[in-house]
Amino acid sequence: MSGVGSTGDIGRLATSPAGIGFLLAATGLIVWTGLSIWGGLGSAEGGLRLREAWDTSAYFTIGIPIMALAVAAASFVRPRRIWRWPLWLVGGHQLGVLLVGLGMQSGLSLILLTLILAVLLAAFFAIPAAIGSMAARRLMQRAY
Repeated sequence: MSGVGSTGDIGRLATSPAGIGFLLAATGLIVWTGLSIWGGLGSAEGGLRLREAWDTSAYFTIGIPIMALAVAAASFVRPRRIWRWPLWLVGGHQLGVLLVGLGMQSGLSLILLTLILAVLLAAFFAIPAAIGSMAARRLMQRAY
C-alpha cells in the first residue's frame, strides 16, 4: 500500500510542470543567495557580509552554467512550451536578488537594473531551453 508521500508521488510531482517550475525557481534563488553569502565570507571587515552574487567570479563560472543546465534539463523532460522554464528560473533568481538587496539594506534603489537583468537572463536561458527541447524531440523521433 502506498502512502501519500510515496516515491511515485514525489517523482510525478517533480516531473509535473508545477514541480519543475518550483525546482527551477528554487535553483535560481539558491544560486543567487548562496553565491551572495559565499562571496561575503572572505570580506576584509571579518564576519559575514552579503555581496551581490555577480561580484564573485563563481557566479559566471559556476552559477550561470548550473542555471543553464537546469533549464536545459527541464526542457528535456518537458519539451513543450519551453518559454516558461527560463521565466521560472529567473523569477526565483530575482527573488534572491530582492532578498539579498534588502539584506544589504540597499532597498529598492536598483529595481530598474534588476528588471533589465531579468529580461537579459530570460533571453539568455531561452537558448539552453531550446537545446534541451530539441534534444528531447530528436530522441523521441529516433525511438519510433
